[in-house]
Formats: sequence, C-alpha cells, structure tokens
Amino acid sequence: GERFEVAPLKVEHVVDTTAAGDSFSAAYLAARLMGERPQQAAEAGHRLAAVVIQHPGALIAKSVMPVC
Repeated sequence: GERFEVAPLKVEHVVDTTAAGDSFSAAYLAARLMGERPQQAAEAGHRLAAVVIQHPGALIAKSVMPVC
C-alpha cells in the first residue's frame, strides 16, 4: 500500500487538548466519506484538531470549523 506522512499544523496558543484525537478522527472519516484520499483526509483531521485545541472544553463555533 501507499505510505505518506502528514505533518501536524503548528498552533501558537494551545488552550485545551481535550478531544483533539476525536476531532482528528471525525474530520478524517468525514473527508474519506466525501471521497478524499487518505492523505487529504489526514490533512483535514489536522486542520480540525488544530482549531479545537485553541478553544476550552473542545467546543467550537460552526463559524470557526474548517471546511474539509
């Protein structure tokens, strides 16, 4: 199978890492279900996790949710 690496995004101000992994998984799976390749799906996971960890309690507004 194909192998690839996706570097995590640099986040300047981490507030709370609660649900970072769950957020990554949710975005990854959503992207795959929308037909994205694994590498693009992993990038989507990193984008969402990077946003989530900048907010307390793993709650973010829909307006700041990245688009897969």
